[in-house]
Amino acid sequence: MFLIVKVIVLVGLIKLLLATEKPVLCAGIYASGVFLLMLGFGIPFGPTYVRAAGAFFLAWLYFQGLHVTEGTSLFWVILIGGLIIGLV
Repeated sequence: MFLIVKVIVLVGLIKLLLATEKPVLCAGIYASGVFLLMLGFGIPFGPTYVRAAGAFFLAWLYFQGLHVTEGTSLFWVILIGGLIIGLV
């Protein structure tokens, strides 16, 4: 069930990226979700903040790569690779 939710969120953020062309917005939404979920599960603020910052940076790299390669075949390689990594 959690796997399906992760896929739906990533697909939604990719669609948002294609509509807005703002990788920082998509990365911010992703990192905010990570931050709130970790706080909701009772993880202390310090580790949660560090992990959310890392999630933001990696998500920004992913969405920036998608944005830069939009319209090329490399776009699909990055998209599928990110989905596979996100599911692990």
